[in-house]
Amino acid sequence: MKFRFEALLQIRKNKENILQKELGVILAHKQTQQNRQDFLKNTRKNEIVQINQRMNQDSNIDTHVLYDTFFKANYLQNNRQKQILSEINTRAEAKREELVGASQKSRIMEILKERDLNQHKNKLKKIETAEMDEIASNYWHLNS
Repeated sequence: MKFRFEALLQIRKNKENILQKELGVILAHKQTQQNRQDFLKNTRKNEIVQINQRMNQDSNIDTHVLYDTFFKANYLQNNRQKQILSEINTRAEAKREELVGASQKSRIMEILKERDLNQHKNKLKKIETAEMDEIASNYWHLNS
């Protein structure tokens, strides 16, 4: 017996798989951006250690300007990374909600398929029982 909405079930499952892949891509991109933000933070920490060491040595105004420019650029990049991560989180959450909806629709179709299959089995059992009753009745009439 073939489920009458088999094509629709396959379409919903395929859509769910596609959404899972898209969510995976978004989360991989998020991880890359998170790694980049961590790199910026580590670089900033390392540079702070280096500048503290150089401050103990002879330093000139050019060195101070260079470090000031570096820290401003690092601060701007860090803010940009936060913004990028925020946008990625928004996209990931929207995709996750879309995936949940697709999963629910797919599950509904699977439940309908199971119900249809159970109804078909019950119908076959009734037919088989009726035939067995008829055979038993005929056998009883023959023996009487």
